[in-house]
Amino acid sequence: MTAHRRTHGRALILLVLLAALAIRAFDLAGQSLWYDEAFSVRFAQQNDILALFIREAQLNLNTPLHYILLKGWMFGLGDGEFAVRLLSVFAGVASVALAYRLGALILNQSSLIPAVLVALSPVGVMAAQDVRMHAFASCLSLGATVAFLTALRSERPVLWLTWGVLGVLAFATHVLSALFVGIHIVVGIALRLAEGRSISRPHLVASAITGVVILVWAVLLWSNRASYGVSYDASADWPALMLQTAAGQVLPRLLPAELVAPAGVAVMIALVLSCATLIVMRDQAQLAGALAAIAVGSLIAMATFCAVVGKFSPRYPSIIAPIVLATIGVAIAVAAKRGRMAQALARAGFASLALGFSAGLLTLRTSPLYANEDFRGAVAHIRARLQPDERVLLVSGHFAPAFEYYWTGAPDAWIALPPDPVLNVHNTLTYTSVVPATNAALAGMGGAWLLLWQDDVIDPTGVALALLRRQSQAFAPQPDTPQFAGLRLQHYRFFQPYRPLPEQIPPSEAVIEHNRPEVGLRSLGCVQPQPARAGDGFMEVQCFWQTQPFVPLSVYTKVSLRLADVGGEQVLQSDQPIAYNGFPYVPYEKPIWGVHVIPLPPDLQSGDYTLRVIPYTETGEISPQVSLPVQVSPR
Repeated sequence: MTAHRRTHGRALILLVLLAALAIRAFDLAGQSLWYDEAFSVRFAQQNDILALFIREAQLNLNTPLHYILLKGWMFGLGDGEFAVRLLSVFAGVASVALAYRLGALILNQSSLIPAVLVALSPVGVMAAQDVRMHAFASCLSLGATVAFLTALRSERPVLWLTWGVLGVLAFATHVLSALFVGIHIVVGIALRLAEGRSISRPHLVASAITGVVILVWAVLLWSNRASYGVSYDASADWPALMLQTAAGQVLPRLLPAELVAPAGVAVMIALVLSCATLIVMRDQAQLAGALAAIAVGSLIAMATFCAVVGKFSPRYPSIIAPIVLATIGVAIAVAAKRGRMAQALARAGFASLALGFSAGLLTLRTSPLYANEDFRGAVAHIRARLQPDERVLLVSGHFAPAFEYYWTGAPDAWIALPPDPVLNVHNTLTYTSVVPATNAALAGMGGAWLLLWQDDVIDPTGVALALLRRQSQAFAPQPDTPQFAGLRLQHYRFFQPYRPLPEQIPPSEAVIEHNRPEVGLRSLGCVQPQPARAGDGFMEVQCFWQTQPFVPLSVYTKVSLRLADVGGEQVLQSDQPIAYNGFPYVPYEKPIWGVHVIPLPPDLQSGDYTLRVIPYTETGEISPQVSLPVQVSPR
């Protein structure tokens, strides 16, 4: 009978593993690789494996094991979308198997409940279909947890060695896995002290060596980091981060936002009840208590880390999701073997989670909230329509790895602005950083495609948009350009071949007046690139401004452009934003480029005029004001 049950149990867990594999492998190549995935592929394709250690520390302040494994994986299977994601799929399935092993370890018998919860977890499925390190890091962290609890039970040196190796490998995959290892060390020592027992030598040696290795590696990571201009302040809102971390166990990417608070509260209540159930266990009470402490400690450590560094990513909780869900699953299995009330609650809890996770998996397939940016579709659309006299501009340029992954045409047909594969606010686009690159790429061209993603961060004043708009036939992109799941694609045809602009801010003949309140704005001058022609319908003027450091200018700052004839009579007025996208919502200390296309009356005569440029906010006119001599030539 026992052998029959054992065979039956193995058959059932095999079915669960096959189901987990099918769920994770289904339509694996259906969506385009998004930026982080394409970055992983391109980064792993570097020839020098040793350089990956330093480069990953510099670029992401992270560890490179996943990239090294991915490099070998692609060597055997290629770099297609299905192939590169398959590594994470197998890591996700391995987490299901480890959850089953964890349940057997605590319960002293097999139970499918922990494995089923991990198998159906939308968070785990999303991580397993992503070419990133999170699925692999969570698998190794769960494996280290199983090894740790097994070592606590038997104290065999080989088990402590296994735990240490898995802990270091988990850290080598993602730095946040160090939180797991630290909690293991604290829980192990606290448990032995609570029992009144001395810590065994293998336990002590393994904890010391593992902790030192991770600490030294972390110091090396920090010393080799590079500043990529993304600074974070410590967050005082620790309770909100705790809710987000808890909700991140069941909600991938924490969307939709209105579900974060109720989901977070529900997870914390479920975890508290699970811990209470585990702590009062009669058999394996020490291991059950250790498991409960690890699960709770992981949530607290993750939220505290994010509060200290001031940054929270919706993908961080996926690293601890398998251990939290497995802990809840073990508690449900324990409760299912007690009285009727406990059994009813356990069954209701398991059914609710299973149904909720199933609905979540369906939502992953149908909701636009979980759609990757469609770089594949955007590239295909551009390649089918790109003319020989056109180029492609990428803004922000850090998504270039995703564009390059799908681009199989001429490498000189596109440029990234800025040419940096990591989002870096130090590289905010300005006139002097954009014009030299576009001069080289667009000189003599008749049009351009502009692919935009996260440009509000890197190009907050719209330098790239203004550059193409001033050349466009209708001063705007051509209409009916399709959207590609979060990407904005614009197509411009120029009214004349692109002519290079001065690569530095050109000298100005403008007169600058300070006769209004000062609010931290100063003028670098205005220029008229070329005389307007009577009857053409427009005049182009470019103005350059600079803000003082740490002086936020109102987002409602505009300029009033007033044209007066030689007799001083005003002939027109045009009010426009100070820059193409207006003034950003955050303090902005780089030069601002305003390209102003001023409509001219049809009957305006040729001759010399004076253009007054008057900046103003919602409270009135401000200084400085600019007077610029301009020309309207005969038609």
